[in-house]
Amino acid sequence: MHNFLTWAWEQLDDEQALTHAQHALDLYRTFGQPAWEARALNQVGYYSARLGDYGTARDHCQAALALYRQHDRQGHQSEGEASTLDSLGYIEHHTGHHDLAIHHYREALALVRSLGDATEAAVTLDNLGHPHVALKQYDEARTAWQEAVDLYRKQGRDTAARLVRQQLDRLDDTSAAPIAQPGATYPDGHRR
Repeated sequence: MHNFLTWAWEQLDDEQALTHAQHALDLYRTFGQPAWEARALNQVGYYSARLGDYGTARDHCQAALALYRQHDRQGHQSEGEASTLDSLGYIEHHTGHHDLAIHHYREALALVRSLGDATEAAVTLDNLGHPHVALKQYDEARTAWQEAVDLYRKQGRDTAARLVRQQLDRLDDTSAAPIAQPGATYPDGHRR
């Protein structure tokens, strides 16, 4: 129930989403469910990061990643591991560790591609462009974002495609406002 409430509140209020993620984490720890505990750890980490508490965020996401890797049975935890790596990329980008963010996003991208998950691949490619821009690696950002736009369009996610297209356009316009940072929830309901 708290997982559903976490997702529902994500659309409206990160603080409420964090509260429900923390309740879910407490429950999964009580019942000894390591896969679900890892998921809740990642959620607590992600919402903590969205609220600017990057130390708590990093600790929770690193614990989630360790749990996923410890309890992985023939790749069944790869989706959760990819999501956690994406969260770690977000954290490292927002704390100025752009090279490490790129590393985490690339690991996440490799996992979602191995799972054939084009939906999450588009999100991760979208996220990957931001630390490249921060490092002035504009060609790499352009490549990631163009692939994200192409995937979003193929998936009928027109709003997300339009937003990433705007980021691409701003790469060539030095007078434009700063490029939006990843982590927003777009109107199609997918986390960035």
